[in-house]
Amino acid sequence: MIFSYFKIAIRNLWKHKLFSFINIVGLGLAMAFCLLQLIQVQSHFEKDTFHPYPDRTYRILTNATGADGNVYRLATTPFPLREKLQNEQSVIEKSARINRSFDGNLSNGLKSLRTSGMFVDPAYFEIFGFKLARGKAAIEPRTMVLTHETAERFFGDADPVGKTLIHPDFGTFTVTGVFKPLGKYKTHLNSDLVVSMASFSLVNPKASYDNWLDYNTYTFVLVSKNTQRKALDRALTDISEANKRTVDFVDIKGHAFRSQQLSEISPDFENLLNNPYVEPIWKISFSLLIPLIIILLSGFNYVNLTLTRSLSRAREVGVRKVAGAKRWQLIGQFLIETMLVATFALGVGYLGLVFMKSYIPVRWLTWEVLDARLLWLIFIGFTLFTGFLAGILPARILSSYQPVQILKGELAPTGIGKLGFRKVLTITQFVVALVFMSFIGISNSQFDYMATDNENFNRKNILNIPLAPGSDYKLLANEFSKEAGVESVGVTSAPFNENAGKARIGNLDAKGNDKLAKDAFIYAVDGNFVDNMKLTFVAGNNIPASLDTSVHFVVLNQKAVKSLGWKNPKDAIGQTVMLNQAEVIVSGVVKDFCIMRYELPVSSLVLAFNPKEIKLLSLRVAEAADRGQITASLSGIWKKYHPHESFVYSWYDQQLYENYSENGDRDFTRVMVIIVFAIASMGLLGMVTYTTEKRTKEVGVRKVMGASVVQIMQLLSAAFLKIMLVAAAIALPIGYFLGSLFLNIFTYHAKLGPGVFLICLGSLSLIGLLTIGIQTYKTAITNPAKTLKTD
Repeated sequence: MIFSYFKIAIRNLWKHKLFSFINIVGLGLAMAFCLLQLIQVQSHFEKDTFHPYPDRTYRILTNATGADGNVYRLATTPFPLREKLQNEQSVIEKSARINRSFDGNLSNGLKSLRTSGMFVDPAYFEIFGFKLARGKAAIEPRTMVLTHETAERFFGDADPVGKTLIHPDFGTFTVTGVFKPLGKYKTHLNSDLVVSMASFSLVNPKASYDNWLDYNTYTFVLVSKNTQRKALDRALTDISEANKRTVDFVDIKGHAFRSQQLSEISPDFENLLNNPYVEPIWKISFSLLIPLIIILLSGFNYVNLTLTRSLSRAREVGVRKVAGAKRWQLIGQFLIETMLVATFALGVGYLGLVFMKSYIPVRWLTWEVLDARLLWLIFIGFTLFTGFLAGILPARILSSYQPVQILKGELAPTGIGKLGFRKVLTITQFVVALVFMSFIGISNSQFDYMATDNENFNRKNILNIPLAPGSDYKLLANEFSKEAGVESVGVTSAPFNENAGKARIGNLDAKGNDKLAKDAFIYAVDGNFVDNMKLTFVAGNNIPASLDTSVHFVVLNQKAVKSLGWKNPKDAIGQTVMLNQAEVIVSGVVKDFCIMRYELPVSSLVLAFNPKEIKLLSLRVAEAADRGQITASLSGIWKKYHPHESFVYSWYDQQLYENYSENGDRDFTRVMVIIVFAIASMGLLGMVTYTTEKRTKEVGVRKVMGASVVQIMQLLSAAFLKIMLVAAAIALPIGYFLGSLFLNIFTYHAKLGPGVFLICLGSLSLIGLLTIGIQTYKTAITNPAKTLKTD
């Protein structure tokens, strides 16, 4: 019987090729995204499964009770905990601390790259399975081990062992080893490099190593063989109890420590604080939402097209019921047909997955998992489940038809009231597609806003050149300014959006005392740099060009002026304020602009000249200048004064574009939009095709009565055009609302204009005209003699 079900299902699929194609391809395109997301989910559960002692390795967590009584669950612990455990608890075989405070630019003399690193104890290399490809572990002060990728970025194919990297704040470090690539393995201990814990005290001389209230260290322990977890928990409880007697808790009531086995770290079921590179389970669940929406749209196609053809399948149901078929047998028949469609769609989805991996590289996506057999079981299970969900409703409806109704011709297309169920599904499809497209368009406009030129500061035709240690910036600035095409040379401590310093600013009262001291960001700049950035002054003037070696004049932004108590920026001009421990005069006030991340609130900003902090030259180049020729000429001047230092530079607009371009993310979202519209369009195509085929004889009669092709096309397309207009009327307000919510996340954001919505409407109109117009035109030009010859 099962074999006959499959045989009938294949015959039905082959008989209705267009509908089968729409269902299989539509479901397959949607399934590609679902398969990709299933890979991501499995990869979260496979993190850190390659370490040598998974059953004996634990991370220590902290439960800190705040003054308000709330308990804050932290993935981090106080710095002294590891030593306390190692020295006083016999159940601990080895222990390692990890501190993620090593970040910033590193330079090998040829290039300067942004990196993130961790300080680690020697036991880190023994507890975890990070194997070395060359060299040895970083144990001595000022030593580090690089990942394979970081070593290639800095040194290419050369052996990096023994070479040095320079951090602008922490000094010089020697590379002692290189890790092997992880390959398919994933870890939450992501970093570009690891630095010896012996270096921590050298670069953090003011750090307190016995502070039990500084929760910035990750503590891992390897317990002795045959040690039960309860023994470790008792040891942690003893330390927590001892802390209650010896630690002077400030701002919190107390804390307690507990263990977390290595296999329990990812995914995060507790929503821990200070837990980078570990996705919380709610976020993983939420990430499934978009693929599920897409698969639902494809499922709507199957339901819609099956119900559209319900009258033609009714005769089959009637004959089989008269022959004695039970309802459950008919349901089984229709479900097997759906399962076949889903199975074929799995093949299409897998091909789509391969295509995305090859042509849409997105760095944060995982494409491979450790257990491929488990993945394929998940794929197959998901496919069968999808087929069941898509087929159960049509199967129940079709199997409910009664033979008497069929023979009497009393059946009508399935619907709910005046608004047919099929129309509801079609409207829902286009509503979702339009909302999705408008939201993606608005989010991409924000990425474009951040990545390209905007009103915050100038980035066009700006060439940034980092200074070598000991450089005479005045000499280089003077020489560079003589080059043809260089319009202005400014100096700064760092480009905007990068490495801003921290400062304290305060107003002076009548007695000359500092009051209203506030935190602020600070850049050491000269007036030329301010001009190059084209900042807008709302009061006063730029930093004077003639300056001595002391910080004397400053430029503030509007936020800084307000924080110091002045409502009108003009009131601040000429006033003396305190900058850290020095008195300075406010020469000008600039309009607030984005100096850090676009989603952060407006921050107080100080622009002040300080020659000791100058680390970068900012050149404004003529718009018509040849960039290659400019950099070649400047390289010659650089080599004249620094023959042993490489000439490093970056064009500011390219640098910022790379920072915000999201490396393939927008290409990925565009493909998603195309897929969503393709699925909706194929559903519409199936409905239009079936409806126009059913009305072919009606068209023949109307043509004989004198109706024109245009009139017939209007008649056939009117209902479908109304469906699309209704979908647009519902979707665009929803898209506007969701887009506004997204943009409000950012303090500085793109304007929500009509452009995105016009593109959405244009796309919808184009799809509708092509899908509806072509099919109705083909039917309208049919020769009446052919359609009516049988009557």
